[in-house]
Amino acid sequence: MIVGPCTVVTGGPEPLVYDNAAVRVVGSHIANISTLGDLAAAYPDETLWPARGRVLMPGFVNTHAHLARHLARGLGLRTSAEWRRYDRALSAEDVAWAVQAALVEGVRHGVTTVVDFHRSGACLDLSLTEVITAAEKVGVRVATCYGAAEDDTPLERRAAIDECVGFARDLERTGRGRLRGMLGVQATTLQGIETLLAEAMESAGGLAVHVDLALDLTPAERWGGKQSLPATRLPALWAHAECAPRGLVGAVRDRGDALCATGTGSVAALVRETEIAWGSDDGANAPPVPDGAYQPSMADAHYRRLFVNGARWASDHFGEELGQIKPGAPADFILLDYHAATEFSSRTLNAHLWSGLLRAPVAGVVVAGNVVMDNGVLVSVDERKVFARAQECAARVWKRVG
Repeated sequence: MIVGPCTVVTGGPEPLVYDNAAVRVVGSHIANISTLGDLAAAYPDETLWPARGRVLMPGFVNTHAHLARHLARGLGLRTSAEWRRYDRALSAEDVAWAVQAALVEGVRHGVTTVVDFHRSGACLDLSLTEVITAAEKVGVRVATCYGAAEDDTPLERRAAIDECVGFARDLERTGRGRLRGMLGVQATTLQGIETLLAEAMESAGGLAVHVDLALDLTPAERWGGKQSLPATRLPALWAHAECAPRGLVGAVRDRGDALCATGTGSVAALVRETEIAWGSDDGANAPPVPDGAYQPSMADAHYRRLFVNGARWASDHFGEELGQIKPGAPADFILLDYHAATEFSSRTLNAHLWSGLLRAPVAGVVVAGNVVMDNGVLVSVDERKVFARAQECAARVWKRVG
């Protein structure tokens, strides 16, 4: 398949912009980037996907989401007790349709990879299968885990860890390359971080760990456990870095792990200290749009947050050079209806990202070489059916929550 003509944004740490270009996809990977005329002449038998001058760039990586919480959207849950009641009210069917609806929302905003942190106490042994099945139907990449929480009983934590390990091993054996299993831990205190990680690492093997920092702290809190964080083969992913003490942020950074954040004002301060990826938490599965007056340094940090830091972590776990448009990289990209009247080049990319590019409608989405959205229409699932079933499930969940 040849996609063009388009303006190609390559992504990566040093992005380039190619005007009037085209991308050739072979199987699940990008094979060539050149002009449409050259590629069409060299490969006359290949299918042309007309890009109509749109912007082609890497799909977004959402590094921390609670996909099954899509059914709670707009209902104002705030406390941990309220969220626990919601999570425990979910059935396997609720999880299936909530995750599909959240992933469809993400596709419409250009999200092609999601790292999910899941909890649903009534269906622990079924829920991760529902998450992965939903991801297969929609056609995106997903890494998921069932979180062992600090306020769980020891037996509940062990059950969550065992479920994650068994599930991840099953995915590895079946070779489903766009899907990954992880271990998940949710800490509510600084003391709990070390305890939970130690319990998880006993069974982790080569699995990655997703740490949900559900902390009610300020960055000024002291962290003294730097030397006792257990080692992991793959980099861990620490969510809610905006809630972490600066000492813990430094310890995690020194280990080579990844940090992600969902806030706005707090993130602005945090990105001056370390590299931060983007996560949606239980909000919309859509990348954050920058706000306020354009500042070159903040625009550069926002670019790295969306296109570099999350993709780097995901590449370690999916074994692909995600987040880049280049020969040999996975064909995970999006087409945006963005037609700038001013110079659109490597020099001005971050200014466009700040002032309009992220607001442009997503017209096309490709994941691992498969077209998921074509000219604004999802081709993998029936979008109306997904949202109708999600609404039905939400009504039942809220009767159970009471």
